[in-house]
Amino acid sequence: MKKPVTFQKILVPTDFSETGMLAIEHAAFLARLTKAELFLLHVIPSANYSFDIIGTAPDMHYHEKINAKVDEKLAEVAERIRKDHGVGVKSIRATGQIARETLDVIKSEKIDLVVMGTHGAKGFEELFIGSNAHKLISVAPCPVLTVQEHSKKLGFTDIVLPIDRSMHSREKVEYALVLGEKYAAQIHILGLNDSNDPEDSPKLQLALDQVQKAVEQRGLTFTRETIEAKNIGVETLRYAKRINADLIVTMTDHESELTGIFLGAFAKQIVNHSRIPVLSIKPHVIYAGLDMGGSSSVY
Repeated sequence: MKKPVTFQKILVPTDFSETGMLAIEHAAFLARLTKAELFLLHVIPSANYSFDIIGTAPDMHYHEKINAKVDEKLAEVAERIRKDHGVGVKSIRATGQIARETLDVIKSEKIDLVVMGTHGAKGFEELFIGSNAHKLISVAPCPVLTVQEHSKKLGFTDIVLPIDRSMHSREKVEYALVLGEKYAAQIHILGLNDSNDPEDSPKLQLALDQVQKAVEQRGLTFTRETIEAKNIGVETLRYAKRINADLIVTMTDHESELTGIFLGAFAKQIVNHSRIPVLSIKPHVIYAGLDMGGSSSVY
């Protein structure tokens, strides 16, 4: 039986940067809507505790000062959130690798959603260097909402729901529907046809019919469009910009059937280059010979 989609525990790993603080605002806004508990996490990188160039370790007072400063900042932010949004806030300080420590908190606190700021990446950095956001999206068992510096607007009114021919594509539908209900948003169903095989188009349309039916059953307003897409990441971003959307809901494994990589190139393109928030969802359902044109429902 599928676990219902809920956002009752929301975690924000933050470095207190401008983008990190913006992620906190997005998370607090959603926490207020869902009556969720908010968790603030700051991870002090292990490098701060390493030896300096001449081999002398900082004394204990140095560590204590760092910890005290972090605790003070977390308490200050938490108090402001409680005052402005009326939600419960728990502050956590950790030391180590950011992605690993964040994953530990996700598991120990049974987190439903992670919201984090990201600065994106370009060129060689995008291809070869995994940012903390990328690492976390790849390993987190829960969805991760990434927020870039351009995402000043709180709340979502137009949610892009891209549907392609990958096995897990429709698994994200329920998340889009839940957020659509919470924000009273319009769902934009985007069919992405990346095949030259004429038999694949009807199968995609049947999948889109199933998604549309699910949206209609929830009483949400929607649009539906199918486009030819050699690069589904690029076309999703273009579509989102054209309709002035404010959220993209995507899977992490757009081409994992071929590469075995969870955060594939298309998903990475969307996370890196989107000027609006992106909700990345890791697939949980194991498919056995599922045909996208069949009658099975996967949302």
